[in-house]
Order: sequence, then C-alpha cells, then structure tokens
Amino acid sequence: MNYVKPRSCLQDNVFRLFIEPSPPLRNVAWLMLLVALSVVNLSACNDHQEVTSKILATVNGEAITAHQLDAELRFANSNSTGKVTQVTDPAVRKQALETLINRRLLLTEAVRQKVDRNPEVIDFIERFRTQVIVQAFLDSMVANTGKPSNVEIDEYFNAHPELFAQRKIFDIQQLSIASQDYSVALKQMMDKASSLDQIALWLDAKKIAYIQTTRSYTSAEMPTETASNLRSLGRNRLFILEDGDQTLLCALKDVRDSPLTNQASAAQIEHYLFVEKMQRVAVTEITKLRSSSKIDYVATSAP
Repeated sequence: MNYVKPRSCLQDNVFRLFIEPSPPLRNVAWLMLLVALSVVNLSACNDHQEVTSKILATVNGEAITAHQLDAELRFANSNSTGKVTQVTDPAVRKQALETLINRRLLLTEAVRQKVDRNPEVIDFIERFRTQVIVQAFLDSMVANTGKPSNVEIDEYFNAHPELFAQRKIFDIQQLSIASQDYSVALKQMMDKASSLDQIALWLDAKKIAYIQTTRSYTSAEMPTETASNLRSLGRNRLFILEDGDQTLLCALKDVRDSPLTNQASAAQIEHYLFVEKMQRVAVTEITKLRSSSKIDYVATSAP
C-alpha cells in the first residue's frame, strides 16, 4: 500500500501563500449574504462612478446602476485564464440584473436584522476586503511586466512533458471515509488486502461509514513524484489519498495516455506563468516592505 497526497501543479493561488484562507462557509445563502455585505463595505471606492452611471432599477429607493451590472457580469464571466469577455446578450444581462435585485433585497433584510453586526461576518468582510485590495495591488505590479512570451510558453511546455505531451489519466476507485476513522487496524488491512471490495466488507463489519466513487485524475493535477509513483504502481494496487478531512482508500483501475498539444495548453501555461510571476513579485515586495518597516511581536507566543 502506498500513501500519496495529490496537489494541482497548475492551480496555485497567491493567496494560499500570503493570506490564510477563510473558513468554509456554511451554505450558499451565507455566501451570497457575505458577498453582498462585502460589496457594501467596498462601495465607497466607486461612489463617483455610481453617481454618473445609468440607473437600471431601484429597490426601495436605492439605485442599481449599469456600472454595477457590468461589474457583476465581469465577475461572473471571468474564466480560468483570468480573461474576461464582454457580455452583450440581453437575456443574460436581464438575468444578472434580477440577481442584483434579489441580492439587494436580501442585503436590506439582513441589515434590518443586524446580521452585518455579527462579529464573524465583520471578520469575514475585513478578510475579503484585504484580499481584494492586495490582489489588485499585485495585479497592477505584474501588469507592468507584460504577458508571458510565446518563447516562455514553449519553454515551459517542453520542460514539463508529464503535464502536457506525456500527460496521463489515472482512473481510481475510491472509498471515502472520515480521516478520524483511519486507524492502525485499517492500515494493516489495506496492507494485506488485494481489492477494495475486501476493504468495503471490513468497513461494513466495523460499521465505518464510507462513500464509494470512481474518479479520474490527470498527471497535471498531481506532484510529479506522485504521478510517477502511480505509473509504476500497477493496476488494482491499493494506496491512500488525503483530501482535507477525508481519507480516500484507493485502487488504481487504469492508466491512459491523454497528451495535450502546445496550442491546446498555451492559455493554461500563460495563466500559470502569470501566477508564478505574481508570486515572485509578492515575495520581492514583501521582502522589501519588511526590511523597511518596524514590526514588533508583542505576544510571547509569536515566532
């Protein structure tokens, strides 16, 4: 049995390095409310634009403007490469306007019920506000350095065949259990079992809840060492993946070739190089700012 921990090589986010992620939200309605409140907290920056923008609707006397609608569509229409295309479809714009109206209604009622004074909400808004401002600052710095060139994209493509030209797809059968249910006894069972069916019977006997699925991963979604280990592991061999608070008991069912051409992967590489450049810019800027700033650690437990 092997223990591997997958991580996407092409989905790194600068905030994962420099800003601790916020705790998961309880549900979609909670997310909508927090986003709405966050927009209110940030709206002062756009007061002049709102005054001069065409009013599309009013909700209890409060205006929703064309500028707000365009911002909503830009946010909703940004794709994985970070590029935004203009939305002109009247039906889509109408639907987005209705979304803004619904959100404004929810926001008004939430404020009436003093949800905006909840300490947890206040903390989240401040974290969200910080992330937006820092991201905009880094974006402005990176924008001055220009887009990755075709030469840089070609070099990255050729330097990482495991992600593109020699990309593999791994079909993996999984039994997902809560991490606290993974025990020494279960590890020993995984070591000697020859199939996940045996593991499932063992879990049933121990009354351990699990969810059985089959998933496919590409080698681009894993560290190179992990993908290499899976290629050499062989079909039907058992191993473990870690996924947050879940432990995945796995069997490798198949390995398939799934190559990408330079042209097909160019946008993905360009985005990755942009994020990589942003990380370098952030490290350089943080180093400079820390050297020129006075930082005092007050708490005795501080590093």
